[in-house]
Amino acid sequence: MADDFRLTPSGWSSFYDAVAQRPPHDTLLKALALFEGGPDRRRFAIDLGCGEGRDAREMLRRGWCVLAIDRESEAIRRLLARTPDHQRKRLHTQVAAFEVLADLPACDLVNASYSLPFCAPGQFPALWRMIVAAIRPRGRFAGNLFGVRDGWADDATMTFHTRAQTEALLSGFKVEWLLEEERDGHTATGEPKHWHVFHIVAFKR
Repeated sequence: MADDFRLTPSGWSSFYDAVAQRPPHDTLLKALALFEGGPDRRRFAIDLGCGEGRDAREMLRRGWCVLAIDRESEAIRRLLARTPDHQRKRLHTQVAAFEVLADLPACDLVNASYSLPFCAPGQFPALWRMIVAAIRPRGRFAGNLFGVRDGWADDATMTFHTRAQTEALLSGFKVEWLLEEERDGHTATGEPKHWHVFHIVAFKR
């Protein structure tokens, strides 16, 4: 998953083609930079809603072990196809929607780039508790939430947050970066959209 989710199954190929050459998300890059200089050991990340893999591939490139999860099997196929053979042993994948995840393994980083808003509101609290529980002390969360003025905020199947609600979710973390962005723009596939997004990097105490 990435920046545009209002697609029918037949539209996913076009979406993945549109984002295939885009760089890793800024939230991930900031989080990875903050890990630099820490303990010299192999770290483990969970990439929730990994899409075609732009973030997962960057973590693999830097030597991380990665569990990449996405509800679309095509996303996982594309990630695997673009992962060099020598990195494959550090990549694990799972095809699953957030709503059916029973738990997440302990990890150093949960990365969720533009994916969590697409969890149904009724399941979001349990998913967030699962994320927080999975992150080890001194680990991090990196990702994005949609604000209540987002252009898709009328979609009852999605989850949106105020700034106060976002800050409450992060109460158990030291917030290292929280940028609220609101602008008119386009989706990855070119559709006009008003964006209201919280960009987050947070350190678990």
